Amino acid sequence: MCACFNRAFSPPTDQQRAKALGDIYQLSDDIRRAVTIGIDECFLPFPVPNEGDWVSIHAEQGQTVQQFERTKRTVPHSRAPSLESICDFSRPFFPGCQLEILPRIDFTDFSKHLQTGNRINPYTKQPQYLTSFIIGHLKKMKRRERKNDRRELFCIGVTMADIYPAPGWNFVYGLASINDGIGIYSFSRLDPSFPDIATAGPCTDEERILMLKRAISVFVHEVIHLFGVEHCIYYLCLMNGAETEKEMDGQPLYLCPVCLRKMYLASGKEKKHFNVIQMYTEISDLCKRFHFKDELAWYENRLNLLNKIEDN
Repeated sequence: MCACFNRAFSPPTDQQRAKALGDIYQLSDDIRRAVTIGIDECFLPFPVPNEGDWVSIHAEQGQTVQQFERTKRTVPHSRAPSLESICDFSRPFFPGCQLEILPRIDFTDFSKHLQTGNRINPYTKQPQYLTSFIIGHLKKMKRRERKNDRRELFCIGVTMADIYPAPGWNFVYGLASINDGIGIYSFSRLDPSFPDIATAGPCTDEERILMLKRAISVFVHEVIHLFGVEHCIYYLCLMNGAETEKEMDGQPLYLCPVCLRKMYLASGKEKKHFNVIQMYTEISDLCKRFHFKDELAWYENRLNLLNKIEDN
């Protein structure tokens, strides 16, 4: 996963960030305050990339709120992070939506007859599975087993198996079929012991917290993609692209003003449920529960600032 260094990228200016956020005067008071108050105090501008960072390799143009509005959108491994914990942390990001954990499936069975879909990665010497076969199975499962298709926005598979999208690729963290509302995401490389997971033994507390934080970041990031939100280049943000786990670890577990407004727009008729103070409060409580100290400090500071301005 390498390419030439993209020397053409320059971080957006204040004017470009303001343009990306768009006209805020028609917004409800809650979302307007959340995307305008104390921005310089709480959100760091997107930095000049280092060689090897995501935007130094990939030509990201950025997606403004206005462009987003025009986008057509579809409405047990021993060291695996807890799926229940991932869902608990993810719920506040999607007000008005319900997250349901479906029964476990063994995709190794249905890929056995498609031998070209399985391979041993030449670098890690570990088995890998082709994403298209898994997504195809999830599509069939969604059509066959879900009785109220209009009620279901997305069907998302998560796995601790390593995956790849095409023969020329080393690996991929995840892949989505946005038009079908289907995604498959792998947490295998989020484990610090990868590729020697089988012999690593139980997680330490530090590893458990790191893996859970990475898994939540990947899951929420990729689900937000399914709403039509592209990678962010305006601030340090949950929706920044990441080429490596190290780059991922440097990114926050919160949405910048531009992406927060996009999710507000994506909530459609559920805007009545989109209460930023409530969202931040719930996430803050979850940060405390999962011992995400840096994230807890950010959310508490943001809440204090927003509540202070409201009181005045």
